[in-house]
Amino acid sequence: MKISDDELLFVTGETDFDAGAAKLMAQFPNLQLVNVTAGAQGSIAYYQGLRVFQPGLSLGGVIETTGAGDTFCACVLNFLLEHGLEHLTSQDLSQMLRFANAAAYLVTTRRGAIRSMPEPEQVLALL
Repeated sequence: MKISDDELLFVTGETDFDAGAAKLMAQFPNLQLVNVTAGAQGSIAYYQGLRVFQPGLSLGGVIETTGAGDTFCACVLNFLLEHGLEHLTSQDLSQMLRFANAAAYLVTTRRGAIRSMPEPEQVLALL
């Protein structure tokens, strides 16, 4: 599951990310991975008792945020397709979030959504 900080507040009534994620995971026990995004501040993954934070990129040049969340989700899904959802480590989650954050940042530096999706090489060059 991917949920933004604003959505987390709306759905759970919690401003604290840890409390909100815990509420979601208690209410929906089949959730294995919850990613909370907070724009340029970064994102947090909650997985099997792990909590991994990865800061966002604040390099300037943001034009619009359209497509950033979709890009983040696409990167996470790609990571999970390549690595699976079983036995993820803190390092795996950090790598996943770092790439997804960078890709989402790149989208914000361009206009539009689909046309602004970066190629993996562009994300890796930024990292």
